[in-house]
Amino acid sequence: MKALARKFWVVFLIVAIVQLSCNAVRGEPAQPVQPPGQNNPPTQEAASNDPPLAGETLTPVPTRTPTSGEGDTWLIMLYQDADDEVTEGGIFIDLNEAELVGSSEKVKIVSQIDRYQGGFDLDGDWTTTRRYFITQDDDLFSIGSELIEDLGELDSGDWRTLVDFAIWAIETYSADHYVLVMSDHGSAWLGANSDMDPNPDNSQMTMNQIDQALAEIITRTGIGQFDIVGFDACLMGQLEVVSALAPYARYAVISQENEPTLGWAYTEPLAQLSANPKMDAGHLASLFVETYIRGDGMIEYEQGRQVLLRGRNLPLDTSPDELAASYQDITLSAIDLSALPDLHRAVNELLSALERVEQSDVAAARAYAQMYSQIFTEYPKHFMDLGHFTSMLLDIFPDQAGIRQGVAQVQSALGRAVIAEKHGPARPGSTGLSIFFPNSALFADTTGSQSGFPDYASSIGRFAAASLWDDFLRFHYTGVSIHTGGADLTVLNPLVGAPVALATPAPQEPELVTAPGAGQATVAPLTFSAEEIGNEDSVLISTEVQGNHIAYIYLYVFWHDPDSEAVVVMDIEYVDAKTIKEINGVYFPDWGREPFSLEYEWQPTVFYLSNGDEEVFALFEADTYGLGAEDTFYRVSGYYTFARSGQQMYAEMVFNAYGDFDSVWVYSDRDNAAPREVYPEQGDEFTVIEFWLEYDQNPDGELVEYEGGTLVFTDQPMVFIDYTPVGGYYILGIVVEDMDGNFTYEIKPITVYE
Repeated sequence: MKALARKFWVVFLIVAIVQLSCNAVRGEPAQPVQPPGQNNPPTQEAASNDPPLAGETLTPVPTRTPTSGEGDTWLIMLYQDADDEVTEGGIFIDLNEAELVGSSEKVKIVSQIDRYQGGFDLDGDWTTTRRYFITQDDDLFSIGSELIEDLGELDSGDWRTLVDFAIWAIETYSADHYVLVMSDHGSAWLGANSDMDPNPDNSQMTMNQIDQALAEIITRTGIGQFDIVGFDACLMGQLEVVSALAPYARYAVISQENEPTLGWAYTEPLAQLSANPKMDAGHLASLFVETYIRGDGMIEYEQGRQVLLRGRNLPLDTSPDELAASYQDITLSAIDLSALPDLHRAVNELLSALERVEQSDVAAARAYAQMYSQIFTEYPKHFMDLGHFTSMLLDIFPDQAGIRQGVAQVQSALGRAVIAEKHGPARPGSTGLSIFFPNSALFADTTGSQSGFPDYASSIGRFAAASLWDDFLRFHYTGVSIHTGGADLTVLNPLVGAPVALATPAPQEPELVTAPGAGQATVAPLTFSAEEIGNEDSVLISTEVQGNHIAYIYLYVFWHDPDSEAVVVMDIEYVDAKTIKEINGVYFPDWGREPFSLEYEWQPTVFYLSNGDEEVFALFEADTYGLGAEDTFYRVSGYYTFARSGQQMYAEMVFNAYGDFDSVWVYSDRDNAAPREVYPEQGDEFTVIEFWLEYDQNPDGELVEYEGGTLVFTDQPMVFIDYTPVGGYYILGIVVEDMDGNFTYEIKPITVYE
């Protein structure tokens, strides 16, 4: 099976490969292992201050009294920040899904939608920020609601824009119950709701700013609490995020993983609410989870379903159930925010117990816990499911009474907090809330003010005040003891009167950072069953491996270009352990603690991406370890170019194990934002990224990303194809990764002839 993506994976091999690639001739690397008749040489890639958290002096207004004698009126506020090319189409359709129901006497729905210039062009392709009172119509692709106001171009990534919208909506359409849904990109504890226009630097609300915005809204309107605050956005299903919402809402709806472009299903929950406005807010929050994906208007209604089927290259007669089942890595949760104090208390007590055990074993639990897509793409995955982590701890520390008790308390409290949860089969260990657990290198870069990265603790003021998690990370990586009296659970209490000033911790430079998950592994020199093989033959690779805390072992394959003496990464594959374990559907290898012999049979294979007319070389990498071949998905990195605007963005294309196209995920910001799915249109392009070691500027070799071949999306589906490669000089490497993301390796050349 192929290996997980690693944007940094080849750097550690540079020196060794240089030693094997002597007498280098300077020059551009040639396109590797071309099928006959193709020659596409790679082109080198061209090289807010937070407000005080809930601390502004505000004059609270009296708490609003119910607007009806029955207490059954609702205001649904959709803050729809669609001001980039990736999210505009999906959010526009979400507004139309709400229109399929429309406002009623008891349920008023309003939207503030900010559109993008140069992207999705339906409904007149207006690009400003508008407010709508949502009325019923049956057209999924055109807004028929009452236009209240065109506000011109606003920065929807500014927290003050959110405040203005919510206060206007509440004062104009006063109700008994209030729901606020924020739609756009999400970046976990770094924040949400970015805006690419008018701000070319892509403004985004931090979590502290979102905290401040909610405090202002509630204080100035007197509504007491929102019934629901939701993020129709990626990666916001974190304990850090919902802790910022706790004083201001009764429930939250959030996703631990990336969301597909179609986002939430709005029609069915709003229809049920309109039919039963006496519904409890927890029931409504759960409905958003229960109807996610399958109940979406784009799947439920024929006109929307045909758009999705074409965008995902599925047969046009695919049923709604089959289409919904194709979204395999989804997550969505509804959280009872009143249960967070108990959850924090349980987590804090567990962390006190973890302070007394071997930290290298805790690192093992981190390495194998259910993880989600990441923001900091140069590091191992770092957004971890909280519940699955505790299950891993129970497996690793079965005889530790303190751990057993702590895990039981956390899992019980988590079960009370998560009132509804849905996940696809590709994220089997999901339990509803994730948490940030970086490796040692990312911990160092997100702790302190000198790295250029956001500082973790000061970015999540309310969570940092209530939780010992940031203190535990510091202990785990530096040995500084946890100050158990430092947690203040009162900051999670509902807001009463004026907001309480909450000090935001200043960045602290970490003490000497250690890596408790480092495995001190060694790999013996490789032996091959043959030094030369035909391109249709195979070779048996043998070695001896030893070391503690081995996470994964890979086979790396490099192809050596004789014209330039450059080396390209051709393939990466997992090496399976003899023992593979499983906890709650998540598979992981068990390499043991004793030295062992390792054998792997390699047959030369190269993979190409095809649009049916043309093919280009590409590196495909598996999304998950341990699944059967039929359940594994593969990703290829590249750049997506929109035909309408000409805008190019970093992207990943996903395929199933049979080589069939699944989806494309585009990043508005490669390093600081989660991706969002796009539906390719004919004329859009995908340019493959290749990873080369070349020596033009550095005699020791330098890892360089090059733009490889480009394919145009046509009316035929994209697929990937495996070929027998051309003969030549290859380099094979057995690479051992420890629990902290450190690598040990041995490499050896082999000649392949045709």
